[in-house]
Amino acid sequence: MRAQQGLINAFQNGSRGEGIQAMAAGVDTSGRVVEPAREVPVAHDVDVLVVGGGIAGVMAALASGRTGARTLLVERFGSLGGAGTAAMMNLFYVPYAAASGPVRELFDRLIAAGGAIPGEFVVYDPELYKVTTLDMLAEAGVKVLLHTLVSDVIVHSSALRGIVAENKSGRQALLGRVTVDSSGDGDVAARAGAPYIKGREADGKMRPMTLIFRMGGVEVPRLVEYVRAHPGDFSPDPLQTMLDVDHQMIRIFGFFNLVEQAKARGELWPECYYFRVESVLPERGVLTVNATRVYGVDGTNAEDLSRAEIETRHQMLQLAGFAREYIPGFERSFILDSASTIGVRETRRIRGEYLMTEDDILAGRRYDDVVAVDANQQNARQQGGHPPDGKEGGPQDREARELIARLYIYEIPYRSLLPQGIDGLLVAGRCISVDHHADVYTRNQGSAMATGVGAGVAAALAARAGVPPRRVDIRAVQSGLRSLGVDLDLLRRLGPVPDRFDSVSSPQQQDN
Repeated sequence: MRAQQGLINAFQNGSRGEGIQAMAAGVDTSGRVVEPAREVPVAHDVDVLVVGGGIAGVMAALASGRTGARTLLVERFGSLGGAGTAAMMNLFYVPYAAASGPVRELFDRLIAAGGAIPGEFVVYDPELYKVTTLDMLAEAGVKVLLHTLVSDVIVHSSALRGIVAENKSGRQALLGRVTVDSSGDGDVAARAGAPYIKGREADGKMRPMTLIFRMGGVEVPRLVEYVRAHPGDFSPDPLQTMLDVDHQMIRIFGFFNLVEQAKARGELWPECYYFRVESVLPERGVLTVNATRVYGVDGTNAEDLSRAEIETRHQMLQLAGFAREYIPGFERSFILDSASTIGVRETRRIRGEYLMTEDDILAGRRYDDVVAVDANQQNARQQGGHPPDGKEGGPQDREARELIARLYIYEIPYRSLLPQGIDGLLVAGRCISVDHHADVYTRNQGSAMATGVGAGVAAALAARAGVPPRRVDIRAVQSGLRSLGVDLDLLRRLGPVPDRFDSVSSPQQQDN
């Protein structure tokens, strides 16, 4: 249940001392477990509370702090980055040239440290990424609270006032004038009563989960030589089969025939149709493998998450054995490490003041309340490579085996960050208000970063003005974004489907 206003007064007047209250739950005569009423100490009371330290939350907190708000970022893991670190999705699926503002600054700082490679997407070193984001947040005056889980929300008169959190210090109240839910799954918004939908509108099915792992000891030149000699066994899309050894940009999607040979011998599970590797440190013989898949699971259900973790770790062993046995260059390879958490592609999407659709993206729709612009390569009217029904990469999967993605630029309106029915709250990242087909585009890290920056500026300005986020001056938000270097005019300048970004300079480049 949501914490009510009567408790908020107790929070605000309660002890801020450390220590865990010894107030154990009990079991009544009917077998129900009952928790005693208790005062929860207020650990933090800030202008902007950001929940979720993935890339959307990092950017929201950074933008909020730079806009002058007292900002707290809360994260369940021991490091920031979310899917990009804990789940090992070590590339930003956005062209470097399309990035602006704090996003471009993050890329440039990683590149300068030798921790990222710019191109049509940006590959990065996850360990440098973790430290760089912490440094940027510290410079912006943002407080970071790690190892902290949301257990409840604090709501009064249909306005979110903060969250109840659990960590090693016990049960704490974290209050904020405005909260940004960047949890990926919309955990805060859902608990606060905001409407949402999970998965595909027609049947609730969601995209599969994946455990990414890294393999070391790979002879990359021999691997690349084999792929070039067998082009028919790989995706024809140059973004999926990328062999730019000079610039360390390696991405290989296919091995279709080799996978079928291994399946015929019982060496891979029946629903495996391809093997996919991507570069992280190819000059050191290290590649990431993104090929495990579990379908029919819900990332908001602990039983499903557990099953997915277990199944994909067994799949990982099969894939590593397959690579050593069948793929030139992998003969002496080994599993270096695996993601600390399963990668979840789709769960809740909040129903906001505007529901963005794929039709909006394909039509190049522009919005008076635009607060984010993103660009990534997709196949229109497809599933973004990850169909909820399974058989990804199979013979019937035209997206994997035939189609070549186009680059799309699209705007995201502020209304898609505003949940219906609850004040004091914005959402950013994967849980914004879009339909299942628009989610193909917006679930990626580029959109997560862009919406994070937009939400962070809006939250800071709403807190400063003392108004709910839905009443904030959108022109002031857009001005604040531009002052941070965000390019809100990309779609207007280039149109929705430009050929390439290579020759396009950003406002930062034009000023230098």
